[in-house]
Amino acid sequence: MSDARLYHDLAWTWEILVSQEEYVQETEFVKKMVQKYKRITGNDLLDVGCGGGHHDLLLKSDFKIVGVDKNERMLEFARKRNPEIEYHQGDMRTFQLGRTFDVIMAMDMIMYNLTYADMERTLTNLSGHLQTGGVMIFSLEDLKEKFEQNKTKFKKHQKGNLEAVLIENQYDPNPEDTEYEYHLIFLIREEGKLRMEADLHRMGLFSLDKVLEILKKLNFRSDLYELDFSGREYQNEGPVFVCEKAG
Repeated sequence: MSDARLYHDLAWTWEILVSQEEYVQETEFVKKMVQKYKRITGNDLLDVGCGGGHHDLLLKSDFKIVGVDKNERMLEFARKRNPEIEYHQGDMRTFQLGRTFDVIMAMDMIMYNLTYADMERTLTNLSGHLQTGGVMIFSLEDLKEKFEQNKTKFKKHQKGNLEAVLIENQYDPNPEDTEYEYHLIFLIREEGKLRMEADLHRMGLFSLDKVLEILKKLNFRSDLYELDFSGREYQNEGPVFVCEKAG
């Protein structure tokens, strides 16, 4: 599981790096997929890995939401953004809420499982919180079959007198295992004064067939979509898994 700085002492950078508008397409995708795949009538939604609550802000008019995240710092942002929503701190593999939901969303956290065993523990736990006929939606940043070694990109951001450049690099030091390194370099300027920060995330790198095998074992029927949330079937980016829990 991740102890990356982005969710702890660097969590304040979210207010620079992220705008609410970036979540509009994702949440519209979630609503369309729920309408298409859900076979039950309820609207209780569990957001696992809810982070700062950006998705929830856009979804709470359509669903009754409960959020879970491992990192208390991120939950502080979520509670401030959505004070009416119930939030819990918990590990995705082991949290227990004692209730089930009609929809489970896990958009940015499944990749923090580093082994197939942890992946199965997480998906089993999520399945236990989902009603039969409900829908589970989650994404993976990359797959072993599609991984591009040393891929690097950058983004520019500005908020008030703060400017930030975020450099992202992915590298797999051992192709024989199921994890890779995701490096972040922050160049942050406040009134021209530069501050540099570095962060390392260890992420899971899995074979699509093996992930689908776990889902089938848990009695899910799954379709795959592109990570750009356009609604196109999966080809290159992601994928996003939309999974219906069969009876």
